[in-house]
Amino acid sequence: ILKYVECFTGPNIMAMHTMLINKPPDAGGVNKMFHGIQDYEENTARVHLVMEKGDTVFFHPLLIHGSGRNKTQGFRKAISCHFASADCHYINVKGTSQENIEKEIAGLANKLYGLDNTVDLKDIWMFRARLVKGERTNL
Repeated sequence: ILKYVECFTGPNIMAMHTMLINKPPDAGGVNKMFHGIQDYEENTARVHLVMEKGDTVFFHPLLIHGSGRNKTQGFRKAISCHFASADCHYINVKGTSQENIEKEIAGLANKLYGLDNTVDLKDIWMFRARLVKGERTNL
């Protein structure tokens, strides 16, 4: 997979966020970390992607995507990884639309690890990120 990821990121590749998904049958709810899409038009054309076991799909980070309800009797399993170039830079989200998300995520991390509100979003991403190829330069 990394040879394809490198086409987007260049040679220094970081795994920024990884999820093992095990969606149960008829799971129609929304997880608590879902923040929704503002001004989303329900009638926008959709492309449905039919996948077989073992298939891989790559999404651009700005592509609105989702799996919908699991209408089968079995669990829907997936592995998701968000990759980025290690040459990227963190940005300060204070004063942006992402500031509230930073507060929410940092609050969860501080509570979970008893950190007395000492970490911010950059600290969390630096801790979570893993080098998977090349050199760790910025991230």
